[in-house]
Amino acid sequence: MKKAAVCILFLLLCCSACCAPAPAAAPEAGAGAAHTEALHLARAQLGRLAERVSEREEERVVALLERIIPLRQARQASGGWQPEGEEARLVAQLNRLYERYTARYLGDGGGWDSDSPADRVLAEYWIQEDETLRPDPESPFRPDGDREVEYEALWAQMRGLLPEGSWAAFSRFTVFTDGADETLAYVAALDGAGERWEIAVDPADAGDGDWFTETVLHEYTHYLTLNAGQVTYTAAQTADTYNEEGMAAVPGSYLDDFYQAFWSDYLDDRRANPESDRFFLRHEDDFVTDYAATDPSEDIAESFTYFVLWPRQGGGSVWEQKLDFFYGYPELVELRAGIRTCLGLAERQP
Repeated sequence: MKKAAVCILFLLLCCSACCAPAPAAAPEAGAGAAHTEALHLARAQLGRLAERVSEREEERVVALLERIIPLRQARQASGGWQPEGEEARLVAQLNRLYERYTARYLGDGGGWDSDSPADRVLAEYWIQEDETLRPDPESPFRPDGDREVEYEALWAQMRGLLPEGSWAAFSRFTVFTDGADETLAYVAALDGAGERWEIAVDPADAGDGDWFTETVLHEYTHYLTLNAGQVTYTAAQTADTYNEEGMAAVPGSYLDDFYQAFWSDYLDDRRANPESDRFFLRHEDDFVTDYAATDPSEDIAESFTYFVLWPRQGGGSVWEQKLDFFYGYPELVELRAGIRTCLGLAERQP
């Protein structure tokens, strides 16, 4: 009996060994990393929605991001700067989820009003080396004497906002109008490299001193961040730095540093639907104004403007971090001090 029992026990052990399920395979490290990155991006892109959406809604976001991440990595490895094909389709699908969740939990928000009346040129000037104006002899727009005095006073007002020499890269001053309460000013590069610049101003909006100051500073920041030393104007975009159509920021530029610090997680979502301001609703605490949520170029211009005009905030919100960003550049701190002296703010809280 003992011998039989031993044989039976041996057979049972053999059967157990044969029938036991194989150990589960360990998850691939890459899959775990992609899931972790998807969770991070989901939180970043949901913004204020992150604490409002249901678990199921968040899972839908993460699932889409897990499909997008390898496509994005392959594109960037090949030097592509903008989603295309399947990646673009999935990004658009993800944006539709965000837009729907935003309307559900935060409100509609409407959309950007990108239409503006046509403008007309009133006068054109060349800016001399001493920053005085010379009427463009080839321009068909020649104001009468009273208007000439008004436009020269407008230029003097602009010069008074910035330290001496700040306009050295500007060769052209244009006076235009599109009616009151529309576009107050704009800047544009006069060459393909961004070395020489034009600034244009509408006198119909120049009477509001605060708005005038803020707008001129905003537009001047576009020159600071988009000049030949900061970006390359090219059709050959890169995945390594911040790009816009026809322009690539150089490594270490103000704009690329700003993009890497604040925009890299959700720029594709912004570009998927640039006319919607629900993006701002999702990330309201990230921006100093709603217009700053347009794109990194507008965000850095708005942020620099209030870096100059406002005392140091010292808070931990993202928009406050953006204002603090500029304190990392001694030359911009020096420029801020010079502008504040011009504006009579030097004796106030720094």
